[in-house]
Amino acid sequence: MHGELMFVDGTNGVKVSGRHPRLLCGFSLLEVLIALVILSVGLLGIAAMISTTLKSNDSAYMRTQATALAYNIMDRMRANLPAATGGSYDITMPASAATGSDPTTCTSGTCDSTTLAAYDLGQWEYDLANQLPEGRGAVATATGGGVTTVTVTVLWNDSRALSSLIGGGAPAATTFSLAVSSAL
Repeated sequence: MHGELMFVDGTNGVKVSGRHPRLLCGFSLLEVLIALVILSVGLLGIAAMISTTLKSNDSAYMRTQATALAYNIMDRMRANLPAATGGSYDITMPASAATGSDPTTCTSGTCDSTTLAAYDLGQWEYDLANQLPEGRGAVATATGGGVTTVTVTVLWNDSRALSSLIGGGAPAATTFSLAVSSAL
């Protein structure tokens, strides 16, 4: 029996067979190191999950902003119904991101409905450019049966959320689209 020794238990003088306590040194340290490795892997997994959650929350925030901006222009159209039913709010989707500047006209309240529509669209494009990454939008109205229907489309770059869900490097820009239709 190599490595096994007989030793006397110091409390009651009984001979005990087994491994010598000196041969067991370091065994607990090995268990602690293995536990630390397992804990480290778990913590890294939690950190990755939190990172993905934050990026997904960013995407959800952008969708909320896009929805609010779509309803913002619809509310402006409802407030200026003559211009909205006349097509003054109709704009096509620009080829690149909106770069609108904050319009400062029509704040005195002396604008006609067409000028107010141009002011509303300028403010909306300014908000798209500042609240959404590469944000841009289009507005289309259609009248049929005495009812005017408006369709607002908002596009923005959502590549940050896509890269977190795919788990790779940064992909090419991903344009996300939101379309909202409503009767005026």
